[in-house]
Amino acid sequence: MITNRNIPVISVYLVLAVLDYVPIPFPARMIFPLGWLTLCALYQKQWVLTAALFFSFLGDVMGWQNELIPQIGFFALAQIMYIVILNFLMPPKTKCSKSYNIVLLAFVAAVYGLALNWIFPQVEDSIIVCGIAVYAVLLLGMCYSALRHKNACLITGAILFVASDFILGIHLFVQRIHYSTLCIMIPYYLGQLLLFIGITERVKQLTINN
Repeated sequence: MITNRNIPVISVYLVLAVLDYVPIPFPARMIFPLGWLTLCALYQKQWVLTAALFFSFLGDVMGWQNELIPQIGFFALAQIMYIVILNFLMPPKTKCSKSYNIVLLAFVAAVYGLALNWIFPQVEDSIIVCGIAVYAVLLLGMCYSALRHKNACLITGAILFVASDFILGIHLFVQRIHYSTLCIMIPYYLGQLLLFIGITERVKQLTINN
């Protein structure tokens, strides 16, 4: 359930995300949605979430400037922050069964294997290959951590985030994708928003219970 404090956050975020597709002469508009979420997390005093979103914001800035290696680095830091939140600051309500964990591990291993066989061989720069390999581990670690929560917002947000980066990898290194901006940024924007909602609502619930 979305609390009243997050409704204005979501409304403004969606407007800013839509503006990214409006043909206006302002190329930096793609960095506004994550900038807004970062400020909202800061206002709510969600310090680690603020760090995750701020690193994502910096990743967007680097993406806007076509600086791939710094972009990978900043998003890697964002994934580390998400992993800390999902595993240590707000661990899952209930312990996952062994079979459920096996299914999750099989899923993330399959995605990594797909990237390993499809995307990695097409990357010519060895530094970028190493960066992508490490980042993919962190990204899927975040996804695994979110899936363990069995929370619809966290699960959907994490999967959309993974899908966005996977599509980006294909577009950059395998083959150009028609309407790539839509295919990459829509799941990215929705993924970040759903992670924000899932984390802030869960933290609010934990605060009430305590």
